[in-house]
Amino acid sequence: MKKEQAVEVFAALDNGEWGCGSGYLVGPRLVLTAAHAIVVEVSGKRSFHTLSSSQDIRCRVTGDDTLFHGEVVWRGEGADLDVALVEITDGTWHKDRVAPVRWGRTTCQKSRVDCTAVGYPQVLRLSGQRREREHLSGRVNPAAGEKSGTYHVLVDDAPTRHMNDDSPWAGMSGAALFSEELLIGVVVIDHDGFDGHRLTAVRMSEVFADTEFLRHITEHCGAPGGVGKTKNFPVLESAELATLFSGRRPLRRPRTPATLLTAQVAAVRWFHGREGRVAELQDWLASPEPLEARLVVGPGGYGKTRLAAELHQRALAMGWITGMVQADQADRLPIEPMARLGSCELPLLLIVDYAETRPDVVQHLLRTVSTEAGHTVRLLMLARSPGKWWESLWGSTWQLQEAVALDGVEVLGPLPEDCEHRGEAFREAALDLAQALPKVRGLDEVDWTALAERITVPDLSRSRYGSIMQIHLAALVSLLQSGPTSVATANNGIITHEDLLITHEKPYWRAGAQRHGVALGDDSLTNAVTVATLMGAADRDEALAVLARVRGLDGQSEGQLMDVDQWLTTLYPPSGTGRWGALEPDRLGEHLVGVQLRDWPDLLVKPLAAATLPQLHRAFHVLARASVDHSAAREALRFQVVEQLRRTGPTALSVALETEVPEFLLELLEEGVQAALDDPDTLAALAEAFPVKAPELAILAEQVTRLETAVCRRLVSGGLSRYLPQLAGATRRHAEQLHALGRTEEALVVQSEAVSLYGDLLDNAELTGRPSS
Repeated sequence: MKKEQAVEVFAALDNGEWGCGSGYLVGPRLVLTAAHAIVVEVSGKRSFHTLSSSQDIRCRVTGDDTLFHGEVVWRGEGADLDVALVEITDGTWHKDRVAPVRWGRTTCQKSRVDCTAVGYPQVLRLSGQRREREHLSGRVNPAAGEKSGTYHVLVDDAPTRHMNDDSPWAGMSGAALFSEELLIGVVVIDHDGFDGHRLTAVRMSEVFADTEFLRHITEHCGAPGGVGKTKNFPVLESAELATLFSGRRPLRRPRTPATLLTAQVAAVRWFHGREGRVAELQDWLASPEPLEARLVVGPGGYGKTRLAAELHQRALAMGWITGMVQADQADRLPIEPMARLGSCELPLLLIVDYAETRPDVVQHLLRTVSTEAGHTVRLLMLARSPGKWWESLWGSTWQLQEAVALDGVEVLGPLPEDCEHRGEAFREAALDLAQALPKVRGLDEVDWTALAERITVPDLSRSRYGSIMQIHLAALVSLLQSGPTSVATANNGIITHEDLLITHEKPYWRAGAQRHGVALGDDSLTNAVTVATLMGAADRDEALAVLARVRGLDGQSEGQLMDVDQWLTTLYPPSGTGRWGALEPDRLGEHLVGVQLRDWPDLLVKPLAAATLPQLHRAFHVLARASVDHSAAREALRFQVVEQLRRTGPTALSVALETEVPEFLLELLEEGVQAALDDPDTLAALAEAFPVKAPELAILAEQVTRLETAVCRRLVSGGLSRYLPQLAGATRRHAEQLHALGRTEEALVVQSEAVSLYGDLLDNAELTGRPSS
């Protein structure tokens, strides 16, 4: 809730006096209020909202004594829908930008949902028809008031009602009731029998049933994203589960050209070439099974997140509770929403992006949800590939085993090679981006639509254009290069669309840095964006620890580093719980990392030395993906793993079992093990990180078990006999994987060694009188 959007509402009564109420700006000129607060006559102690509206409505915002004229554009019908919308028609009205509203409802059975409201009760009258704001807090119990479509607000620190007097809450009617950041109701009544401790609010779920209300909200407030062709219809989110889902607000004004390519902004219309996929997912939602899960995999840029976002929007329109789960670790899942998750009464769709990096989050969600009493739950996981993480997660989670088959992985493949099909996607993207570009600061003076109609469709037959993101990237760069800020490409090494777009991004980096008092050159700014994209930061302490070690920033004072941190927090919208946003889409961020490491090979040495384990884990994922196309990223990863195996080895192993490109990391681990054969502490740290169960993918499993066997053998031969059980187990698993690959003779040799090792364990147990492991 934004307290500055609370409004005093006055209505001229037929007795010459003014009726007073409260309201809330839900759009630049649209006020939500109670219908009885704007009627023309008084009936007994309360003006009923079924009476005629006053023709003289005035509104006043905090900090401004001006009374602005307004007119009623919608009122609820029926005895219970005591809600109205007032449009401010005054030509002198100046508040043309207000924070977008997120609408909500209670969805779970558990009681005591915190809520708050700001209004202007008569008891706080000042001179000159002015009133102080009252910021009340309280709780609602979702079950109370269901039949009448209301919430009963149990108020904290309520004033005492005096006999034969008006309610102390008179004038509070029309105040918007919020829970978390969601507007869930409109305050209308103070119940006589509760001594001022209980107010009633009309639920927004009742108001949303009125199509005229929704029409006015859509027309006045527009799409939350505001940049694509598709206008997002207002929807109701879950009040109790709001903080479980991604808090990334749709952007009314994209910050940079690259932001237009993100799924959050969705500047380009839904790509109908994927319509079959989203239709299949909608059928999946309609399945009669109480709990089902799906894993959708595909390379970066193939449209996984956009597919999930499209399903998310359609599920919301169908009345589902849904969202992208934002926590990147299970211990960061919000406690209160998780406690309520199992009691959600509406169909629930949970979306987990980058699931390969968050298997513990998936496990925790599945253990918490409930499918009893007819509850419907769907879990959609997105990942680059179904690596070891998937087999391990599936094998260790019985709920997942019941919800999806191990081989029930859906691959999002490339677009058809039909160039006409791809050309149509390019032209659609160019036209949509042309409409969105004027919303980017500094690009509003160009007729982008005219440019879009003139640009030539490039040759899209190459394999890279199997990625829809690459087509959108080509369209955006073609537009920018046709405009007044085109980038020269001769003799400066800029050859790819990614290079060009990053170059177009840099003026926004400079402008943002200047606004935050950051006086650094382009190289230093780019280094900072690169490290932020690669590592992220959970809080200010992590941010400052990293920034102090970035090339070009290492001589800055703490105050200057704090300015850099503030600049980075505003540059790109953060995802999940992170403090900094990354340069997106992912492929663009990976390209930035690879190119910057080419120019500054030691860029990451000091920052990664200060990294926390989550930062290191994220950095290794990004570096592993970037290393496919960038040799500098491969060299940076090699240094981190081989030269610092004791600290980074467990993280490298974890990422190798999650990423779609594990081979290079496993090679580095083998190289690091060979270099550390005389360092038992390093080998022991790595040995403890190996999984108890070998990966299900045969080739990967053979590599992992062979590596584990080598590490444990070295530890045992060095006198650390406590690793003998692990060596025996690793050897047995290695033999099994060799057999699975058809390498029978090798498998027999290794199996014989395993039998011998288990014999040694048995002998040791008999000698010591202790059971073997």
